[in-house]
Amino acid sequence: MTHTAGSHLTTWALVGGVLTWAAQWLLVSSGQPSLVPPLTWGVALGLMGSVLLALAWPIRAQVRAERSGPRVDPIFATRVVLLAKAGALAGALFAGAGAGFLVFFSTRPVLSPVALWLSGLALIGALVLMVAALVAERWCTLPPQEPEHDPAGVPGGEVL
Repeated sequence: MTHTAGSHLTTWALVGGVLTWAAQWLLVSSGQPSLVPPLTWGVALGLMGSVLLALAWPIRAQVRAERSGPRVDPIFATRVVLLAKAGALAGALFAGAGAGFLVFFSTRPVLSPVALWLSGLALIGALVLMVAALVAERWCTLPPQEPEHDPAGVPGGEVL
């Protein structure tokens, strides 16, 4: 498995931002009230990031201890790394949505400070989730092992 690429995160963030801004514009254009992200959105995303770090901590501890101590269940480690990858992509999508809310509300003729603060909090919570997920993903990675070479320069291993 490869680490989450920055291009994927950027793509998800752009999709989230454009879709959120477009949905807000369509709502206001049709005479409906615009949506404002709730306070719990940013808080919940930030808490999910901290839970993800707490799940990845035992794996990091074992990887750094070079296999001494109790072994971490490989199924658990796989689930945590997949959750971290999903959290990074979801964090990027929600960060884009938070940025879309901020752009939409900051370009209105009458600014709503509450909507701007809640949009900023949603953006910060999503960024916390994304960064925590990327850190957790790195924590669940084994360090590269040096391949053993014979003196002739031919890599070792099984030959079929």
